[in-house]
Amino acid sequence: MKIGIIGVGNIGGIFANRLLEKYEDLESLYLMDRFSEKLTHFASQSEKVMVVSNAKDVLKNCSYVILSVKPQDSMELFESIKDGIGNSPVIISTITGIQINTIFRETGIKKIARIMPNVPSAIGKGVTGFAPSTALSVTELDDVKRILLTMGDIVQVRENDLAAVTALSGSGPAFVFVIVESLIDVGLKMGLSYDVSRELILGTLIGSVELLRERGSHPGEFRHLVTSPGGTTIEGIYSLEREGLRGTLMKALFDTYLRAKEINSELDGHKHNRIGS
Repeated sequence: MKIGIIGVGNIGGIFANRLLEKYEDLESLYLMDRFSEKLTHFASQSEKVMVVSNAKDVLKNCSYVILSVKPQDSMELFESIKDGIGNSPVIISTITGIQINTIFRETGIKKIARIMPNVPSAIGKGVTGFAPSTALSVTELDDVKRILLTMGDIVQVRENDLAAVTALSGSGPAFVFVIVESLIDVGLKMGLSYDVSRELILGTLIGSVELLRERGSHPGEFRHLVTSPGGTTIEGIYSLEREGLRGTLMKALFDTYLRAKEINSELDGHKHNRIGS
C-alpha cells in the first residue's frame, strides 16, 4: 500500500515513524512538507520514503493520504488539491475543527476520515478518535483502522463528538503533564529527590490506570477503598474539594471543547470572506 503524509510536523512525524516501524503492508511512504529539511532523516531511514514537493504528487501516487497541517493552513492546502487527483485517495485528516463536509466542499474528495490522535501515539500508546464519511467502503474503513492502530488504541465516534475527543484525549496529555509536574514538585517540597518523586508518581499513576482498566470499576469505588475515616487521604480530598480542583479540571476541558468547536466556524467565515473580497 502507498500512503502519503502532507504536513510532517509533530503528529505527521509520529505517523511517519509509526508507519515505517509497524505497518507491514507499506510499499511506499510519500512525504510532503513546506519545510523540506524536516524530511531528510525520514528519507535516510528507509528506501520506502519518497520525498515530494507538491501535494498533488502525494494524491496522485497514494491510496491513503494523511493531512496533518495547521487549521489556519488548511484552506490553502485544499485549494492546491481541489477536485481530487488520479485515483481519488482516501483522506485521513488530523486537522482540528475542519469538518468532513468542509473538506469535501473545498476539494471535491468524498472519501474522508477525520481523526484526533494524541502525543502518546509516538510510542504506540496513544488513543485516536475517528469519524469516517459514509463514502468509505468496508475495505477502506478497515484499511483506515489498520493505519490508525499503528498509533495505539482507536475509538470510532460520531463526527459531532470529535470536539469532545479533542478536549479529552487530544489536548488531555498536556493537562496530565501539568498535573504530573505539580505532583513531582510537591515531592520535592516534602524533601524527596526529583528521581524518587518522579518514580513514585509515575508508578502510582500507571498502576492506578491499569487497575481501572482491568477491573472496569467507577473511579469513585477505588477512591473510597483508600479513604479511611479521619485519615490522611480524606484530609487531602477535603482540601481538593475545598480548592475546587474538580471544577477547575472540568472547566479547563470544557473550555478546550468549546474552542475546538469554534475553529471550524472561524475558518469557514474566513473562506467566505476571501471569496467575497
